Amino acid sequence: MIVGATFFVSGTLLLGMVYSALANYIPQMSGWSEPPGKFSMALEATMLNVPLFLSVLLMLLGFGLLVLGIYFEVMNIKVDTYIKGTKNMNGLPQEEV
Repeated sequence: MIVGATFFVSGTLLLGMVYSALANYIPQMSGWSEPPGKFSMALEATMLNVPLFLSVLLMLLGFGLLVLGIYFEVMNIKVDTYIKGTKNMNGLPQEEV
């Protein structure tokens, strides 16, 4: 879970830096063509295509690892408590027979 959280936070920070760099560059643009648009032209001019792709990839990978880590953590707790026989299906301690 730590790796997933680290990837997600680093991807978010990198995305924020890319957007702030683009926001600083866009007012200085002299013109742009309509089909790709202002954002794409600024992205190409500042050569931030790879960092933008990397930030989205890190965010998706981190989110996926976080979800998997939480899922396995929850499932391990449920499996451990019910297999050992310390709790019944209601979550209450089992009575001695």
